[in-house]
Amino acid sequence: MLNQIKTVIGESPVWNAKSNSILWVEAAGKSAFQYDLTNRVVEEFYLPFEVTAVVPCDNSDWIFASKQGLFYSNAEFDHFTPLGDPCSNESALHLNDAVANPNGELWFGSLNCDDLNAPDGKLYKLTKQTISELDGGFSVANGIAFNFELKRAYCSNMFQRKVYEYQLDESMTRIIAKQVFIEFNQEEGFPDGLCVDKAGNLYVCHWDSGLVSYYQPSPTQVGQAHKLGQLVLPVKHTTRCTFGGPNYETLFVTTAHYQLSDHEAQCYPRSGELFILDAPTSGKPEAQVDARLLGLSD
Repeated sequence: MLNQIKTVIGESPVWNAKSNSILWVEAAGKSAFQYDLTNRVVEEFYLPFEVTAVVPCDNSDWIFASKQGLFYSNAEFDHFTPLGDPCSNESALHLNDAVANPNGELWFGSLNCDDLNAPDGKLYKLTKQTISELDGGFSVANGIAFNFELKRAYCSNMFQRKVYEYQLDESMTRIIAKQVFIEFNQEEGFPDGLCVDKAGNLYVCHWDSGLVSYYQPSPTQVGQAHKLGQLVLPVKHTTRCTFGGPNYETLFVTTAHYQLSDHEAQCYPRSGELFILDAPTSGKPEAQVDARLLGLSD
């Protein structure tokens, strides 16, 4: 565990193999953090927007999702170019999670910040600086992930306690079918961030129960989940996880201490820390946005 930084809502961990570091964001503020595992040093970067997620590009630059829209950033996090905001005309709506599709596109979601239960959230993609809507009806569109081998995508409908599994076409640009993959009960909390391991198993972080569970999808049928196991963390909210380290056998898990009562804060004093764990299965590098595909690089 990394107790040097305690976030209100830690989110969007991304492993950088070149620098042997993990990057994540404060989704209740304007900061990104980078922890160098070689030197054991944390660096904080201050951003000019309220960040919600960060996504790597294949040219070493980055894309940030924020409450003010999408921004393209250089590798030093000191120059930002706006890319658009489909929520700009709705004051209650803003962007949330964002992830790179293995085909190089950017997929991202939205939510209604005035009423998290309202089904106003949507799932979008960015291609060639054009934003397209993919799906709607989300009470917080969260935790997007991809299974390249099966050509499938996943997204949490957080406050409806569901994770959807989408069958995509061969190019992974179009949704062909959609089914509920997992539905949580009250004790299990709410599905938050997602990631996929080397074998195609889906990892799910649980808001409100401190779990990270993982599931095997059916190779032939969309919407069939077989639970393989779960990790129990000493926190109330796990938010998102990713694989990294040598051979991608380390699991990095961001957590939150958002709106904990005094009693809960005493019970879960490590809430908000970044957890660094031995992964129960092997992972793989996350996909990167194709900067040239999006018209962001020559």
